[in-house]
Amino acid sequence: MADTVEFLDGRRHVPTASSVLVSSSRWLNEPRIRDWVTTECLRRNGADHPLVDDLGSMVAAIDRVRGRDHVDRLIQAERQVNPALDRWFADRFISTYSVADLGEYAPGSLGRQLHDQMVRLNLTLELLPQRREDPNWAPAADLDYFTLRTGQTHDFDHLIGEVGFDAVSEAFPAGLRSGNMFAHIGAELAGELLVTNTLVTFPWLMRTMLHYPQAWPQVWHNFSHGYEVGAQSACLFTVRWEDYLHLTPAEAREALGVKGFRGANDTSAASLVFGEGRLIF
Repeated sequence: MADTVEFLDGRRHVPTASSVLVSSSRWLNEPRIRDWVTTECLRRNGADHPLVDDLGSMVAAIDRVRGRDHVDRLIQAERQVNPALDRWFADRFISTYSVADLGEYAPGSLGRQLHDQMVRLNLTLELLPQRREDPNWAPAADLDYFTLRTGQTHDFDHLIGEVGFDAVSEAFPAGLRSGNMFAHIGAELAGELLVTNTLVTFPWLMRTMLHYPQAWPQVWHNFSHGYEVGAQSACLFTVRWEDYLHLTPAEAREALGVKGFRGANDTSAASLVFGEGRLIF
């Protein structure tokens, strides 16, 4: 019995004078992160609460916790041994196309598919005021450039995966980025750069299993498929997608060295389950 008790409750109680929670985990010590993870893992997808509500607060909490100097040192160390990544950061390329520009590409192309999606949802491209004032402007810090460029290229993960843009489809890009980054940069840096991806999307897996198990097979299919593609493929998170907008998804996969693709996947039915009858995005 004593061994069983020790196994089930073998904690060492650490005395502290703190009046609030203190942990060896920097993430657990941040109350906004604790609230985000608890809420996003356990809640339902009600119409009263958008899919990524409070995202701004969570991102601000990440910036407070992550230790930018440490991440910068990891990036600099990786750049010393990874010439392709070093060139990507040095080039600081930032996209400048407009929705109208995308509409000029042929039907079926990456550019046209992205255009049609933006028009269908009445979306607009975010124009950076810094670029309007200075065409040569780019973020000074590598981490800020990574964040900016990741946002600009996210939709292309959907397109080469042929998974659509509904909620459940988001599992494919999450898996793709995870597998691809661990395949092409050091694990510690990959973990740091994937923090936002992890905290935003991974809770959806638990939420699906707890509340929407009918959608689970499709969620896991998209995530695992994306991870397998990312892990087997050439480096995709540094691709200048603007050079491939004229290609179809299949042509882009061939040109970019995408491996392990098992076919398109329509998850709209699963997303209706996940969204409690609504196609939430």
